[in-house]
Amino acid sequence: MRLLVLLATLALPTTIVAEDATPEKSAASAKSAASAKSATPQKTPLHEHPTLVKMLERNNALRQSINLSPHRISPALTKAAQDHANYMARTSAFSHESNGGPMHRAQRYGYRSLVRENIAMGQVNISHAFTSWRSSGGHWANITSSTRDAGFGFAISPGGETYWVAVYGDGDNR
Repeated sequence: MRLLVLLATLALPTTIVAEDATPEKSAASAKSAASAKSATPQKTPLHEHPTLVKMLERNNALRQSINLSPHRISPALTKAAQDHANYMARTSAFSHESNGGPMHRAQRYGYRSLVRENIAMGQVNISHAFTSWRSSGGHWANITSSTRDAGFGFAISPGGETYWVAVYGDGDNR
């Protein structure tokens, strides 16, 4: 049985998730993280985690392909997205409205503007998650909206199911 990892809620060690975020690579990274953790436990701010930064880069590449300005990463929206990814992975409740709903989650982390949310389940990597969102009118509308901020989350359930979250907003009152 392969080792599976559920991402920590708010601060992730940099080695937990492979940069392309496939379950197999996440498991291998978790093994190396366990041995490296005893040497130097370093925490990366959640919004700077390599997997979530790669999600922002993929998101912004799609926006650039149709001449839209890039989203900026929002620490508050990233915390809200990661919270929901963890929740769905823990409970198998694949829904926008579970865990309080997108607005409640964003407000819980200090984001006060309106938000839009994309969720996906089962995609094997970042590219597959964004391909599925690109193929869905509502999800594509969120990616290409006039929003300025974005936050991302990713988690793997104990059973190996992947969960992806993107949250978009109009300004986080920093």
